Amino acid sequence: MPLCRLCGNAGKFVKAHIIPEAFFSVLREGGSAPQLVTGTPNQFPKRSPIGVYDKGILCDTCEPKFDRFDHYGVETLHVRFDELFQPISHQSKVIAYQAAGIDQKLLLQFLLATMWRASVSTHQFYRRINLGPLEEVARRAILEPDKPVPDVFNAVMSRWVIEESHLQSAVGGVMDPFRERWDGVNGYRFYFGHVVAYIKADRQDFVEPLQGLTLLKKPIVTMVTRSFDRSSDFAAMVHTVKLSHSNLTRARATRMTPESRKSSESETP
Repeated sequence: MPLCRLCGNAGKFVKAHIIPEAFFSVLREGGSAPQLVTGTPNQFPKRSPIGVYDKGILCDTCEPKFDRFDHYGVETLHVRFDELFQPISHQSKVIAYQAAGIDQKLLLQFLLATMWRASVSTHQFYRRINLGPLEEVARRAILEPDKPVPDVFNAVMSRWVIEESHLQSAVGGVMDPFRERWDGVNGYRFYFGHVVAYIKADRQDFVEPLQGLTLLKKPIVTMVTRSFDRSSDFAAMVHTVKLSHSNLTRARATRMTPESRKSSESETP
């Protein structure tokens, strides 16, 4: 019998979102359902109207424990972003966004909760997230929200700026998160709409200049801007879409070869 990954008990499991559904909502604009696109061989685009969820990690008693984290993350990074964050310009170019009065601990807890759920999930979308021994440290932090967030976790965030208007819809996509290293520090990159979070999972601290931009470091939250058009993320997105399209084209061609049609006809009663 499967056990809840948070409390360890058997119970009624729920469809638990890892990245909250709200960050996928922009993909439903115009009435079209979002699709999960991957370049993995033999994997094809799949409709995902409400985003990515896993119905095998949380029971109905534990799922509500994430509500406070998720609500604050959605409100801060999505719903009220333009209200809370002010653009900082230099020579007529937006170089950062800053906000005062943010509950930085709660925002970090949201990022940690997202990363933990991704680590325990078996969904293909989160296949590259594995906290290893730190998974248990994150679990305890979620169960004890009044305690300080363990020092092994921290985060820096950036905000996309879009220079070409025809790419506005592309940045609404949510790419799958992955592991990376920054000057020897291990962490994971997660996408929340226009915001990208670089979440540290390492006993080493971020080094400058990232250390000066981490949550809990200063009373004002600062997000530097990145050009979506010229980013490696956009290039990877384009590459992935092309691979996915190629996979689908090859599969259709295989199904439509004379040999496959003959085989299909011979099996028809």
